Amino acid sequence: MKLLTTTARGSAAVLTGALLMGSLAACGGGSSQAAPKADTSSLTLAIDSDSASFGFDPLRVSAAQRQFFEGLYDSLMTLQPDGSAGPGLAKEFSYNADNTVLTLTLKDDVTFTDGSKLDAALVKANLDRRSDPALSAYSAVAKGGAQEITFVDVVSPTQVALTFAKPQPGFEKNLTSTTGMIVGKNGVTDTASLSATPDGSGPYTLDPSTVKGNKYVLVKNDKSPDATKYAFKKVVFSVVLDPQARANALVSGQADVAMLTSSTVDFAKSKGVGVSQIGGTVNTMISFDKIGKTAPAFAQEKVRQAIQYAINRQALVDALHKGDIPAWNALPKDSAGFTKDLETKFAYSPEKAKSLLAEAGYPNGFEFTILAGAQTQTDLQAVQKDLAAVGITMNVKMAASTDEAFAAVATTPLGYAPLNWDNPVGVMYGAILNGFTNVQKATDDQLSAATGELAAAKDDAAVKAAATKLNTRLVESGWMIPLYEALTNQGYNTKKVAPVKFAGTNAYPLLSSYTPAS
Repeated sequence: MKLLTTTARGSAAVLTGALLMGSLAACGGGSSQAAPKADTSSLTLAIDSDSASFGFDPLRVSAAQRQFFEGLYDSLMTLQPDGSAGPGLAKEFSYNADNTVLTLTLKDDVTFTDGSKLDAALVKANLDRRSDPALSAYSAVAKGGAQEITFVDVVSPTQVALTFAKPQPGFEKNLTSTTGMIVGKNGVTDTASLSATPDGSGPYTLDPSTVKGNKYVLVKNDKSPDATKYAFKKVVFSVVLDPQARANALVSGQADVAMLTSSTVDFAKSKGVGVSQIGGTVNTMISFDKIGKTAPAFAQEKVRQAIQYAINRQALVDALHKGDIPAWNALPKDSAGFTKDLETKFAYSPEKAKSLLAEAGYPNGFEFTILAGAQTQTDLQAVQKDLAAVGITMNVKMAASTDEAFAAVATTPLGYAPLNWDNPVGVMYGAILNGFTNVQKATDDQLSAATGELAAAKDDAAVKAAATKLNTRLVESGWMIPLYEALTNQGYNTKKVAPVKFAGTNAYPLLSSYTPAS
């Protein structure tokens, strides 16, 4: 999940914050004094969630945890600074004529922390885990998935071929995230070991000073040939759930970089820190249960549409997210599929919401429960009041644990999460149609068709047409109930760290992109 905004916003990151001019001033004064040496000893990142709540198997998490696992694991392909896919563990790739077979040519000098070496057999062993339903990263490529991999064949020790059930042009982009991360031989053989011990070939290894759930300490991996591409010798991921506490940690010097909410940006800037921003993340309520298993009312599209009309998005942003953008589109403003028609069609209308509820057989509303976390509680309480005004009782229950929060996809009808649409096809196949937000296995022919059309689109016009269909149907169906598009804000200590850069429109900066101030 990442971001963009008005028509003035480009798809590239918008960098703000102070620039260090001290060294330039010194040169202008003709001083011969050497500039101070950049501090590359350590980097502390204050993050908003526990990246390793499921342990250290990268295949159990999704793109949102890519930055953390990028330190420990290499991917078959790597996300480039411009957002494209580049070589990774696979130094080359090619498709057959009908895009049903992707052949990867692997590096031959990669060693994992268990001492095993990268080869085609190991890649096959990793991908053959795709039948494991616990592996979120593989949900779209498992049997029956929209991007199903039917066979993985060892062509030679350094070549592996992936055969798809359907043509998959552009699949290599999926291999830049956790889906493409490769676990060493010991980890693949004894997957339970990954709950406590990572087994990767990444530029860093996990230091024993790590305190699970609190701070994760990574130190340079001398066996990684790519470790030199990462500036800092040690990186600490400090878990700080409260937004104001993260801002305070940055201002006080306890953190060098912090993920900031828009509500804390002005405070951070007033204290002299820099802030890099990018658009593209839509904070969205997601209908987990479209078949009515946990709440019968949610089986009806008119009920989900009623919720669309009942929410006063402008009031939500004015009260809680100044600087962000009310959203009636599932896709962000810079997306090819964005359309202002949805802003009109689903404009705030409690009367329309009540009418739809009556048509659906719920003239007196209904009741359901949603789980909240520290970061979503206030938003949900605002939505709760809007829904109550049309007769819907939404009980907001604080999740007692991370496990309970993740289990909500199966136990509650509605959830709330930020979604980054840097790779819409990947999000649809990996999370929405077949992934963890659809454990009830609901189907929607229009969504499937639009996603397939977008995956096959060959030019800008085709992409726009398909993305618009997808965006419109996501909202009309009520599978997505967007609330607002947030800026992703990376605050940084300007004396320690250079302005943070984003990879294309991806909201999570590459770990390799953090560099010291100079």
